[in-house]
Amino acid sequence: MSAPGKIRLYLLEGGKAHLPERSHLTPDRNFGQPVTIPILMAVIDHPQGLVLVDTGLDVDNVNDPFLEARPDQRVDRQLCALGYQPSQVRYVILTHLHLDHMGCAYLFPDATFVVRRAELRAAWWPDAHDGGYKFESLLPIRSLDYLQLPDEGEFDLFGDGAVVCFDTRGHTEGHQSVKVTLSQSGVVVLTGDAVQVRENLTAKVPPGLGWNSQLALESMEKLRLLEAQGALLVLGHELGQLEMLKLAPDWYE
Repeated sequence: MSAPGKIRLYLLEGGKAHLPERSHLTPDRNFGQPVTIPILMAVIDHPQGLVLVDTGLDVDNVNDPFLEARPDQRVDRQLCALGYQPSQVRYVILTHLHLDHMGCAYLFPDATFVVRRAELRAAWWPDAHDGGYKFESLLPIRSLDYLQLPDEGEFDLFGDGAVVCFDTRGHTEGHQSVKVTLSQSGVVVLTGDAVQVRENLTAKVPPGLGWNSQLALESMEKLRLLEAQGALLVLGHELGQLEMLKLAPDWYE
């Protein structure tokens, strides 16, 4: 746990998925190329409360031959390993409501969930072509306490600039990313699936399963600017980034 007044950021890996097609992440290219991707989450220990960003897959209840995950990688168990209890989580920020980002949301019934209003609408009533939302996983979290953010703009969670949710629509209708400002490490941006892999940025290719490609490109430009200004971008599913990141039990502060 962090010292009083300090903010600490932990990055958690919740397993890996083995996709048969890299084109799932980079539409219109890389056909026939399998790829392994990490499932990432984050914990922010802020003096005003514990924050979880995304909840990953429920590895105990997902029967998927493409998933490689240990039971101890489920988010609540990782929290306990860091010295926290799930009941201590004050806020859960969901970048979006695809299964690999909200699979364990039901484990935090006492938390307030910070989600864009458009994302809730899209998840509860998805377009026919959108396969990212899973009804069976969304149903148990229908009655959770949601702080429904406006679809545009920024939201400063604690009013001190430390944890800011901002609009990065495109991958989904209500996608958001999270900017964390730390005293020593500077700005760390949890992009969610606004940028799934580095190639999305370098080749200006929208992420896969996209709702709106033009908005996705505009969101990537926001993130590209933040990186140019010195921010560390934690990409949604870039395996090559893992070796450069501090993963829990290590931390950023």
